[in-house]
Amino acid sequence: MSKLTFFSYEVQEAMRMYAKEKLGLDIPEDNISVHDHPSIEYRTPIYAYKKHKNGKEIKDKYGCRTVDWDKTKYKTQYIDFDDDAEITFYLGD
Repeated sequence: MSKLTFFSYEVQEAMRMYAKEKLGLDIPEDNISVHDHPSIEYRTPIYAYKKHKNGKEIKDKYGCRTVDWDKTKYKTQYIDFDDDAEITFYLGD
């Protein structure tokens, strides 16, 4: 298995190159993020579980709670992608 690791400044440079080549935007190096560091936005599920009329949770044949996907909500969270941050992609062989 191979892995590719990029530091935050490499990701910012790649974003600048992409914006210039694909979108025709020339973004100055010091203007890639209006804040000190870009942030990564992601969503995490807040699971709701199916229940019987009596309020007890419904379980599957293995005894695990059954997720009610219609009532499950998502919370948006943020991570700062600062100078010490890196992102790694694992590639199959």
